[in-house]
Amino acid sequence: MKKRKFHSGFTFVELMVVVVIMGLLAAVAVPTITALVEKTREKLDVVKLHYLRDSLNKSLIEDEAALANTSYIADADSATQSQRLDALYTALKGTQGVGLFVIELDGGQTVNIQGSHGSANKTMCELIGSAGTWFDALDEAGFEGVADIIADRLAGNKFNYNSKTYSVKDNANNKNYKRTAPIKPLFLSKALNTANGDSNVKLTVNFQWSGRDENSRSVEVFILRKGSSWQDAYKSDNGVCFSTYGDAGCQ
Repeated sequence: MKKRKFHSGFTFVELMVVVVIMGLLAAVAVPTITALVEKTREKLDVVKLHYLRDSLNKSLIEDEAALANTSYIADADSATQSQRLDALYTALKGTQGVGLFVIELDGGQTVNIQGSHGSANKTMCELIGSAGTWFDALDEAGFEGVADIIADRLAGNKFNYNSKTYSVKDNANNKNYKRTAPIKPLFLSKALNTANGDSNVKLTVNFQWSGRDENSRSVEVFILRKGSSWQDAYKSDNGVCFSTYGDAGCQ
């Protein structure tokens, strides 16, 4: 009697079951991995804020007069100098601190860096100027493109189209305006590069005396939406708080 031979292998139904299971696993795993990658990028962006904070604090440690080391104050007459310094010190103790520049996010377009904007928090971008404490601090912290953009905007939008630190593009919604962004990406995360469903988002990068206490002689840096305070800093959907205060900055 001949022995019957059996051929091992998968049936079509078994293969389909495996494919379905793999699809289900991918549907669960891929979004999780994607979210993890994005959260990592967001945390790296927070590290970038720490670089800026440390650069500002280094300036304050090396020179007590660093706050006034800007043409915005130095080039003014004595009365105006006093007024501007008073405004600076008042803002440093305020709930929003001092706004340095604006990050405009608009769906489908590149990030736009501006010194100020009517629909954003008030800034004192004039402090950056083209030289001095704040310009140098931005440059040292890897924000050199921002420093050059603000300097050229303050000079009457005299953009350098051959700049090695920033690019100039037409605004898709209004050709009369230009969008300027650092050639080296300022931040890595989608949270700080896209409007995230909103048509237009304007954020400001701010700093203040640590704990709003001028006796600390050190500052903290954070990103704000319009109208928010240092305790309500910009927060990603992944729960990352864009503040050097850490989670205390997003209460």
